[in-house]
Amino acid sequence: MIPPSLLAASGPAPETEEVLDGCAALRAYDVAGSLFAAAMVLGGGGMLAAGAATPVKAMIGQAMLEQAWDEARALAGEQDDAVRVRPWSWADIAPAARLRFPSLGEERLVLDTASGEAMAWGPGHVDGTAELGAPGVSAAAAHRDTHFALLQHLSVGDVIEMETLDGSVARYRVAEMGVVDARTWRFPAMFNGPDVLALATCWPFDSQIPGPERFVLFADRI
Repeated sequence: MIPPSLLAASGPAPETEEVLDGCAALRAYDVAGSLFAAAMVLGGGGMLAAGAATPVKAMIGQAMLEQAWDEARALAGEQDDAVRVRPWSWADIAPAARLRFPSLGEERLVLDTASGEAMAWGPGHVDGTAELGAPGVSAAAAHRDTHFALLQHLSVGDVIEMETLDGSVARYRVAEMGVVDARTWRFPAMFNGPDVLALATCWPFDSQIPGPERFVLFADRI
């Protein structure tokens, strides 16, 4: 079971500050990613508004991430260590795990970092937390209006599955969720003890205005 209550933590993990400090700066990477996707489609022959290009970015980005995931899984099956496969040659991101939400019929690839660049393409593993699937608290974060909008539809007791590059699948049950203030709260820096999965996004879900509140969900391994 999760330690009571992780939502009260003001933990020391300083590496999580970029993730929790606000969504506005991260949105700049969404615009850049949108323009990148538009350039890929148009071959540099024109420009699209960033908003119009966002669905194109999502479609192309997810397809390339899926290809990188499949390649990394195949390579991991041939050797002992997981292999970091970048979705395009100059990317500084790589898929690290797949989250499945059976109650919603949804799944998300999780990248190996939660930098602004990464969260423009998908959920990212939060630096300073335990490795995905390892003992302790491992965390992933994503935007509230795209990849982690689905968190608002989860309930305590729902199951989340996480597949890692070695093919193993861990199952978690949602045990606690709530809203924290990013100005004072940090993910707990726990690297042993219970295996806990934490998922975070901005709050409220229906707002486009940056603010300090974050929705955080904790699930314990079953």
